[in-house]
Amino acid sequence: MSEKALAYIVKADSDDIGTVIGGLNKVSEDDAALLASRSLRKDFDGCISEAALPDSGSPKAQSYAPPEAAAKPAVGKPNLKPAYPVRADQPVSSSIELTKGLVSMFSSYARDESQKKTYAAAGQCLSTLVHKAGFSQEALHFFAGGAPLGTGSIVEHLPNDKDKAIWQSPRFTQELVDCTTNATPTPLPAS
Repeated sequence: MSEKALAYIVKADSDDIGTVIGGLNKVSEDDAALLASRSLRKDFDGCISEAALPDSGSPKAQSYAPPEAAAKPAVGKPNLKPAYPVRADQPVSSSIELTKGLVSMFSSYARDESQKKTYAAAGQCLSTLVHKAGFSQEALHFFAGGAPLGTGSIVEHLPNDKDKAIWQSPRFTQELVDCTTNATPTPLPAS
């Protein structure tokens, strides 16, 4: 991997490999593909297995079982129906109007409840970031509506090239990652 890619991974400081790969894709498509490759995972699992085996070679040696593969991403059409009513004739004039919609949109991609809680905790940060980024009113209405896409990419549904360029810019992408990385979800109740 390139030094630039390694620096991005360290800076991202996330255990959400999908988010890291998505952000890394903006830095280097080749390095993102390498990080997502099966061969890297196989080599990594082999290193862990070797490290878990004691030197004695006894039959009671521990062995590393790699985690189960993540479920395949949902395939199909995204759900573009807004979760929240938005009046097209009213401009979105504050970040508060975006919070619920952005949380709904991002949560539709969450792999588990913990990640949904992270998006909820990051909601205000995400909405402030989006509001200040310079998106068109049409894009802001889309975000405020909070369509639970669940598949595909948000950028595919942005209304124009300027909005898409903002969404895909390295600075904006990094700030999105920072919002979710720095979010402090509400702890789960004790069982």
